[in-house]
Amino acid sequence: MLSLAFVTMFTMVGFAYMFSIVAGGREIDAVQAMNLASAQYVAGNIVVAGDLAERSGLDQLNEDHMELYPMQQFLIGAGTHARANQAVAPRDRHEQMEKALPYLQRAHDLGFPEGRDSEGHRMLGATLHAMGRHAQASKHLKQAVEIDLTLRAELLPLLARSLASSITAKPDEALRTIVAHLEESSLDARRRSEAEILRIELLNQLKRYDDSLPVIARVEEDISSEVTSQMPWALQLRDQLSLQRGLARVGRVIEALPPSISAQLIAGVPIVAGRELPPETKAELNDVIKVLDQLQREADPKVAGSARLLVAQSYLLLNDPDLALARLTQARQQRPFDDRGLEGGISEIELLASRGMGEDVAQTSRYLVREIGQSQFLDFPEIVRENVKQRIIDAIAMLRGAGQFAPAVETATVTSPVLGVASSHSQAGIAYRDWGEATLAAGLGPGGELSRDASVLAREQFRGAGDAFAAAAKEQFDTEEYVPTLWLAIESYQKGRHFSRSAILLEDYLRYEERGRIPRALVAHGRALLADGNAKGAIDSLQTCIIEYDRDPMRYDARLLAAQAAADLGDRERAREWLEDNLSDGQLTPQSPAWRDSLLTLGEMLFAESLSQTLKSRELKWNERVEALRSTRPTLQLAMRRLDEAVKRYWPMPRTQTAAYSLARGHLLTAELPEVELESTELQDTARRGLSQKANAGRQAALDQFAMLSNFLQNQQRDSDLSDKQRALLRNSLIGQADTLRDMGRFAEAADAYRDMALRYMNEPASLEAFLGQSQMMRKIGRVREADLLIRQANVVLGRIGAQWDDEFDMVTRYDRAGWERYLAWMVERLDQGAQLTNQTAP
Repeated sequence: MLSLAFVTMFTMVGFAYMFSIVAGGREIDAVQAMNLASAQYVAGNIVVAGDLAERSGLDQLNEDHMELYPMQQFLIGAGTHARANQAVAPRDRHEQMEKALPYLQRAHDLGFPEGRDSEGHRMLGATLHAMGRHAQASKHLKQAVEIDLTLRAELLPLLARSLASSITAKPDEALRTIVAHLEESSLDARRRSEAEILRIELLNQLKRYDDSLPVIARVEEDISSEVTSQMPWALQLRDQLSLQRGLARVGRVIEALPPSISAQLIAGVPIVAGRELPPETKAELNDVIKVLDQLQREADPKVAGSARLLVAQSYLLLNDPDLALARLTQARQQRPFDDRGLEGGISEIELLASRGMGEDVAQTSRYLVREIGQSQFLDFPEIVRENVKQRIIDAIAMLRGAGQFAPAVETATVTSPVLGVASSHSQAGIAYRDWGEATLAAGLGPGGELSRDASVLAREQFRGAGDAFAAAAKEQFDTEEYVPTLWLAIESYQKGRHFSRSAILLEDYLRYEERGRIPRALVAHGRALLADGNAKGAIDSLQTCIIEYDRDPMRYDARLLAAQAAADLGDRERAREWLEDNLSDGQLTPQSPAWRDSLLTLGEMLFAESLSQTLKSRELKWNERVEALRSTRPTLQLAMRRLDEAVKRYWPMPRTQTAAYSLARGHLLTAELPEVELESTELQDTARRGLSQKANAGRQAALDQFAMLSNFLQNQQRDSDLSDKQRALLRNSLIGQADTLRDMGRFAEAADAYRDMALRYMNEPASLEAFLGQSQMMRKIGRVREADLLIRQANVVLGRIGAQWDDEFDMVTRYDRAGWERYLAWMVERLDQGAQLTNQTAP
């Protein structure tokens, strides 16, 4: 209900009419209020009409009010539209247009009030145009003109702009529309010249530069007398014509550039490194710059801002990015901040990103976002926002491509108000993920081994990606992007070894993902549980993939991980079955990573089992030990067959180098059974010779394998540095060769092998073991004095080994530094005591 006080607060116009209705200050009902609002609309008080209709108290569920509901929506929309046209600041105008749109749209859907069709389409078209929804706007503007031909002069220019600006732009139709408008006989000189400006803009938009230039010259001639008379509108048109001429001339240069797939589009200019323009083209651009520089100084802010942008394009074409950057910065900093400032800022970001100036990109982005948020003179409809958003995303991609990952993350974060929260997090996640991948690639050392520092850093970066993608997914929960983004978070967390977090996300992923992609989630879930120590839970998840998705390629990875989980639980038989299933699956070939990893894993697992059983057997009595070694032999033989196959197929991959070392040790294990059997006193000479030959054959095979591996690694070391793992393999292979020669009774050769090792690792912990081994061999061949000298030399070398090796003593030798000091001191003391007893001078 409305009181008289409320009514009189809004208008004095038509007061007598209102008074006749509400005399005495009594309240009026909704129907009376709507009648009053309609009268105010007819009287031209459109804002008042809208306010009255909005406060009428109309109830659309009331049967008596239902007929008035379309009129109410129309009047509220019309009033709000009128208030938008009264606004001074573009942002205020845009906000009012946003408020008007749903009312006008409902009025259209319900049917405009009788006799108001043309007005309704006119206001709805103008509102949609202001909102940047040009395709819909042009539809309604056309209908308004068709209904009321008197609106042609008013609406045809607006219709032409909508047609030219829609997503499915129709500049040809827009041009025909403005040509039809120019045929209107009622146009005065000013309106005709303004229409010609729009025609020129459309010709330039169509890249018909040779057509636009004559029109510019003709219009300049048409308004020459008004310009001479210093008429303000004519002076403004003159400046706009100068700007359009510059745009046409620069546009012709851009169109004449040879196409290049490597060109980067910066500020609308395709940039190609090393491109050189012809002298005449440079001269034309410099001439354009002179004219535009004058416009920057003398024209109104809008034309001056556009001139700065065009000058920046010219400098980019002249391959002078510094001057271009300066003009773009000026455009961004121009006050008041409007569309030209926005274009200057976005182009500045693009140019900075193309030059790899990441910190400047982030800083400029921060400034730009602040300006967008604070400016009252910037019209920022959705279509413009989407264009700006995409260009920022492209700039972030350029930063990533240049290795500027930290600034890329910062830029994605600070531009959240423009990109939207979800998109901002996604872009930050992509930057973090790419950063992690780049860190891994840069951290690969000799032999393809990843450095510890790179591993730790990449882990942090992948976890940053996981956090960002998870935050993005949270924002996208009710969209189609939720599940794909959630998967990106899961992948990133797993790469960052944050398996507990990935397992939590996988619960949701498995709930919402389509069936076809469930297997990869089950494998990821199993991997996460396995890494978290829950081997049983991992098997449950992986087995679901293996059984329920028995045709999906992910079953191979599931079997491989399930085998590792089963091995952790001590169920080696089950682990072996899964690995054998992969190797015997007819659809998996040896070229596939899953087949290769299954082969290596099976060989490593069987070898570890054989080694464990062999070591345990050494604690048994002779007859029990023989039985234990015999029972282990089939597993050991299968392990060696698998390891040998892997080495032959995939050499020299890093993992096969480790397999080659295990193969050498396996040959030594095969020699253990015949050596133990030789201890029997009941053997005949023939059997003894046979067992001795078997033992020697095993040791010789091990010797050959150690030699092959050490020779390969030494040759590689001549060309490049070895990784830590390769250095360990080389050291162990050399000591393995020497030890094997010793066990074969080839003491002189063993002494030489120990000596070579001592020289290679001089002043390192490994040399101490070599000195002791060489000393033992010298004693074996009767060169006792040299054996004693080697003990004393080892003691001297121990004192020369720097403190940086302290952590490696107990890793590569039998003692830590203190243990070696005690042991060698004791050995030297024994040598001194022996020398005194024999009355000899200590060597």
